[in-house]
Amino acid sequence: MTAASAATATAGVRAEATIKPRQMRFDMSQLRTKYFFRDNPILSTLMYALSASFPDGERFFIDTVRHYQKDIDDPVLLAQIRGFIGQEAHHSRIHEDFNAQAASLGMAMEKVQRRFKRRIETAKRNLDPGRQLAITAALEHITATLAQWTLENPEAGVGGESHSPLREMLVWHAMEEIEHKAVAFDVYRAAVNKEKQRIVVAKIIFRTFWVQMAIAQLMLLWHDRKIPSLRHIREAWNFMWGKGGFRSWSAPEFKRYLKPGFHPDDINQSHLIEQWQDTYPEVAALQVG
Repeated sequence: MTAASAATATAGVRAEATIKPRQMRFDMSQLRTKYFFRDNPILSTLMYALSASFPDGERFFIDTVRHYQKDIDDPVLLAQIRGFIGQEAHHSRIHEDFNAQAASLGMAMEKVQRRFKRRIETAKRNLDPGRQLAITAALEHITATLAQWTLENPEAGVGGESHSPLREMLVWHAMEEIEHKAVAFDVYRAAVNKEKQRIVVAKIIFRTFWVQMAIAQLMLLWHDRKIPSLRHIREAWNFMWGKGGFRSWSAPEFKRYLKPGFHPDDINQSHLIEQWQDTYPEVAALQVG
C-alpha cells in the first residue's frame, strides 16, 4: 500500500472529524497559591510537572507530524494535520503563560522544563523520524486518556475552585486533546506503518511516563524544601490509585493501545467533545476566536 492510499484509508475513519483551534483567554494571575491543588504539594507538583512538559513537548509533536505532511495527499487528513498543528501551538503558548505564573510563585519551572527539553533533544538526535512519530502517537494516547478522566471527573476539582485558571485550562486542553487524538496515529499509519515498532515504542513510553513526572515532582519539591505530610501522601495515593483514580483508571486504557490493529477511534470519546460547551459553559465563554 502506498503512503497516499494508506492515508486515504486511515483518514476515511475520521472523515467527519473537524479539528478547530480555539483561541482562549485565561487569567493566569488568578493562580496565587503555590500548592493550589487541594493544598497538597504532591498533587500540585504533578500538575506543575505535566504543564512543564507541554511547551517543548507540543512543539516536538508538531515537528514529528509536520515531517511527514508532504507525504500525505488525502485532503481530510491534511486538514486535520493543520488543525492539530494549530491546537498544539496554542497549547504550548498557554502552558508557557501558566508556567511563568508558577515560576513567579517560586516554583522551579525553568529547571524542570530544561530537563524535559534535554530529553526531547536526545530523542531527536538518536531516533529516526518514524520512531519520533511513534513517540508522539503514544503520548497522544496518554493525553487523550488523561483528558477523558479529567472531563469525566469534574468532582475531582482543582483546589476546590470552580473558576481556577488551571481547571479552565485543563478542561479546554483535555477537550482538544481528544478532538485531535488520532492525527499523529493516522499520519504514522499512512507514512510509516510499522505496527511492531508502534507497540514497542509505546511500551517504553508508558513505562517511563509516570517515572518522568515523579522525577519532575521531586525536583520541584526539593527546590522548595517542601516535605509532604502523611495526610498529603494518603490523599495523593487515593487520588492516583483509589477506585477510579487518575492512574488506576488510566492503566488499562494505556494497555488498549498495545493491541495489534488498535486505532484511537476504537475508544469512543465523541460525546465529551459534543457536550463540552454545555458541561463547561464558563470555559467555553473564554473563547476569543
